[in-house]
Amino acid sequence: MLYRRTLSAALVAGFCGGCAPMPVPPAPTLSQFWMIGIEHISGDPMMLQPATNQFLMDLAGMPNTQVVYLGADRNPLLFSAYTKDKLRVRAALGGPRNCMEITYTLQLPGQPESTFGLVIAALPAGPEPVSACVDRAASNFYQALAQQGL
Repeated sequence: MLYRRTLSAALVAGFCGGCAPMPVPPAPTLSQFWMIGIEHISGDPMMLQPATNQFLMDLAGMPNTQVVYLGADRNPLLFSAYTKDKLRVRAALGGPRNCMEITYTLQLPGQPESTFGLVIAALPAGPEPVSACVDRAASNFYQALAQQGL
């Protein structure tokens, strides 16, 4: 019995010893610092704004971002006065066909504004909670920005 355990342990060690660890590629990040202004998400209840607040928090946790809500009184003025690279984001909860539709405008100093769109498709498995949709949309949006070279 002891012989079998020793042989089994030797075989397992031999198989695993020949395996090299696979490096995990780093997560995509923005190449520089961006100010991101978020407008109220269309379809989100105005008083509590759970989806808008969650989207703000998700993006604020990403590297090289400073996120500001553009619905407060002073924030739009401060965002407009910011003279470096910034993004203005408008989003809408998509309903049964799409999780979220995002339109964002790049505002670079000395260059014309460029507007882009991103649609986060609904999951094929069926409806998902709004909070899961918002988390997925924020992650996909950030990855799209990084892949765009921002």
